[in-house]
Amino acid sequence: MKKGLLIVFLLFFVGGGAAIFYFFYAGEIKNTLQFDDSRFVNIQGFLKQGKLESLQQAKLQLSLLSSDYKKDSVIILKNQLNETAMTQAKLSLKKGWYGSAEKFLSLISNDYKKEEVDRLRYKLSTATLEENINKTKVYIKERNVDKAKVYYAKIDTSYSKKKRDLLLSKIDDLDNELKIEKVEKLMAEKEFDDARDLLAEVDQDFDTKKIASLSDQINEKEKIASLLDDEGAIIAVVEEVKKNMNDPESFEHVETTVYEKGRNLQASMRYREINTYGAKELKEIQVKLSKDGNIKKISNK
Repeated sequence: MKKGLLIVFLLFFVGGGAAIFYFFYAGEIKNTLQFDDSRFVNIQGFLKQGKLESLQQAKLQLSLLSSDYKKDSVIILKNQLNETAMTQAKLSLKKGWYGSAEKFLSLISNDYKKEEVDRLRYKLSTATLEENINKTKVYIKERNVDKAKVYYAKIDTSYSKKKRDLLLSKIDDLDNELKIEKVEKLMAEKEFDDARDLLAEVDQDFDTKKIASLSDQINEKEKIASLLDDEGAIIAVVEEVKKNMNDPESFEHVETTVYEKGRNLQASMRYREINTYGAKELKEIQVKLSKDGNIKKISNK
């Protein structure tokens, strides 16, 4: 009796489990179908919009559909996506939107109208190459070295090596020229350390005489700058002038110019002082100094 009840219980348990599994599996199928139906409708909407972002979403949603879902209808949608993407790629290519054209072409299936797509890719490649070459030349002419470098880097290696090397040579020359101009500006601003560092970045075989001259100028101007006070006056000259003034406290620096003359420095200083009559008087002197700042001669102008 007990054995019979046990068999009945086991049959009920196994049968009930199978029923539960069946209903669970059926529910999963239903949910998957509902998701696919929703995706299908969304894909149709994305294709109607025809924009790049919409077509990208359509391609993504197509890849998420179940492999056995409405196969014929899915093929039609894929063909619509391919055709729309190709049409938009042609339009973008015609308008010179090469980046967009490339993105539209990337949405087309590998086996869809392969010859026509390959022709489009070739046209795009040729147009992109021409654009990158032309923009590189334009930015070199405009002396915009950073943008010239950007577009040069995009030039395909299929382009003549000789012509690529010529463009690169022009970019390098421009880069060196701009650095030298910046060095001269930094010298004028008395930023001698920065000028020296930047000069070191110039290709040493670019213009050896110019580089050597600039290096000497940096050192010499730095020496001259060390002779000046905060107002731009030569410290030793100011001290010497004050020794012979009626009222040293009345000294007022106006302007000092210094330049090299052979192995010496030549300076001109304008200043004001209160004379013996109590009036403020503008004076100017000429000074000859060694490059170390030692005064050799002072004369009134």
